[in-house]
Amino acid sequence: MKFARRLFLILTVLVPFTGVVSTASMAETKLGATIFSFDGKDFVRTNTTMMDKGQSAKNTKLDHDSAAYKALMEKHSYTGPAAVFGGNYDGNYAPLTDKDGKLTGAIFVGVPK
Repeated sequence: MKFARRLFLILTVLVPFTGVVSTASMAETKLGATIFSFDGKDFVRTNTTMMDKGQSAKNTKLDHDSAAYKALMEKHSYTGPAAVFGGNYDGNYAPLTDKDGKLTGAIFVGVPK
């Protein structure tokens, strides 16, 4: 339920913004987004717009050495530079938890630099 509320809040903020931005500028920015599941050790991309060598990055894992991974493991958000499949992004990662506070996943939204 907490996931659904958080996703609703994020979409509530993003959807009006995307209506203001033209289709041409959206195509140019190539906003990246991912929903991760968490298996107790790894954040796995379950849904994503990201590409790895021309293929969907679905089922790939967040790098354990990344600042985002370290923040998410502590149930903290991370905002800052993110290197994703050779691209550099201004990224935002947020943890997803269940009603008991257990880490269940994360979301990522990034804008190419």
